[in-house]
Amino acid sequence: MTDARRTVEALAAALGERFGTAFAVEADTGDGPALAWTDGPTADQVAEAARAPALTSEAAEGLAFHRALSERAVALGAIRLAVAPSPLACGLPVPVSPAGIESLWWRTPLPATATPREERLVYGLLYEVHDDHHSNHVTPQQICDGLARRGIATLLLRSGAELTPAEILTARYAAAHGHLAWRHRLATMPVPVLLRAVREDPQASPECRAAARMLEAEEETGTAPA
Repeated sequence: MTDARRTVEALAAALGERFGTAFAVEADTGDGPALAWTDGPTADQVAEAARAPALTSEAAEGLAFHRALSERAVALGAIRLAVAPSPLACGLPVPVSPAGIESLWWRTPLPATATPREERLVYGLLYEVHDDHHSNHVTPQQICDGLARRGIATLLLRSGAELTPAEILTARYAAAHGHLAWRHRLATMPVPVLLRAVREDPQASPECRAAARMLEAEEETGTAPA
């Protein structure tokens, strides 16, 4: 091991103590050595810390910093991008991609806190994508493809998470109304459309009728979703 390599290894160990994250020194390439880690601090945070005099700052000269994302981080990022407000006129989301997920987390230390619903969706997405590929490890692209193929609404309905009244009704009537935004980004149908659908449905279940009553009450108090 060269002196330069020892210096970088010492820097990796010092950064590991600083951030509580395991750093690895990647093999030298034409561009020089790099530090790699999964989740944890952002690349900017690590680069700034690496240049601190107390951490042998000369070792950071010419050093690249590569943060990989865990499967959980990728899945959570994919779910958040999928349900974000859509910039498209059709209401469907921009296709979720590994590059988009990396951009989402670029300035965010990981792991990120998730809501209980998000945790259920992450678990369900990873479980199904692992099953698709019969593997204990899947790539970011495979996670994105798995979400796109199923639609996030399918994952939500399988997750056992509690649904809002609007979600209960949209889950029943979205297909009949061609509401693809529900399948792909959990956008519920307009309340008046949902209430009309229940009234016109002779086979509406007790659960749907109860959800409709709750929506009507929410409308009266001004708390119903648009």
